[in-house]
Amino acid sequence: MPTADRTVVVLPSLDGLNTSASDVNGPGVVVGSARLASGYWHAVRWVEGRIEDLGTLGGLNSQAQAIDEQGRIVGTSQDAEGRSHTVAWVDGKIQDLGLTGGIFSIAYDTASNRAVGVYHVTDSFSGRRAFVRTGDTEVTIDVPPGASATAVNEAGMVAGTYGWQDWDDPAPDDYQAFVWQDGVTRPLGTLGGATSTANGINDRGHVVGTSRTADGTFAAFFWDGAIMRRLATTAVSPTAQAVNDSGLVIGTEGHGSRAMIWPDPSSASQLLPIPDGAVGSRAINVNDQGLIVGQVDYLSPRWHGRAVVWR
Repeated sequence: MPTADRTVVVLPSLDGLNTSASDVNGPGVVVGSARLASGYWHAVRWVEGRIEDLGTLGGLNSQAQAIDEQGRIVGTSQDAEGRSHTVAWVDGKIQDLGLTGGIFSIAYDTASNRAVGVYHVTDSFSGRRAFVRTGDTEVTIDVPPGASATAVNEAGMVAGTYGWQDWDDPAPDDYQAFVWQDGVTRPLGTLGGATSTANGINDRGHVVGTSRTADGTFAAFFWDGAIMRRLATTAVSPTAQAVNDSGLVIGTEGHGSRAMIWPDPSSASQLLPIPDGAVGSRAINVNDQGLIVGQVDYLSPRWHGRAVVWR
């Protein structure tokens, strides 16, 4: 597989060694998480390469999952009792958006005053519920249990997956990718197998993810609003993670743990370069300018991951 003509930049950490990037907006602000010297994790953002600790709700840990074009950040944070709430950071200040379900909640994406994510009514895959929050109004997406909402675009179209099951469930796996908008759910189907997972959506309503094929293997897909098609790659276990409005798809070669891209949905995949000394990488998100964020892994001085930007 050829290597893309990109430059990889490792972002700074806090007192600890580990960092991970989860999203980047149009102005180039990157968000993610960084490990402290204490071993706990805090949500962070990188602005022009400088790292900023976003803090918590009074608990030990927090995570930043997404940032919109206005700089609003969403994710999750523990409170003083250790419960994880959906939160937003606006102008660097944390806001508690609630603990829907009473066990755990997290927002995975945000756009146009919306946040989408997951809450748990029980501590299990089958206890997952997908939500959309617009302002102060929250709606549970009416799909089968075991659901997650992972991405939302400016028009309010949500991409997610329903039907996640616990490992000891005797029923066969049949989780399905879907899109939801204004109360209407549309399953995306599969590439011929039993299951599919939606990971990302762009403002054109295109969705990317993974699906089982008829022979049972995993493949990366691109859904154009009508048809799901397989993305071309020699990767053994590919994941398509996100897509921007230009059609640049990013993901990871799961078998070899290498970040990769598809320059457009009709092109074959290319590997992203890794820094000297790194042994693996994952591409997590991309903005409309083509800036890609993710993580690279090192074995020395001990195993750790570092947040990176591919330009």
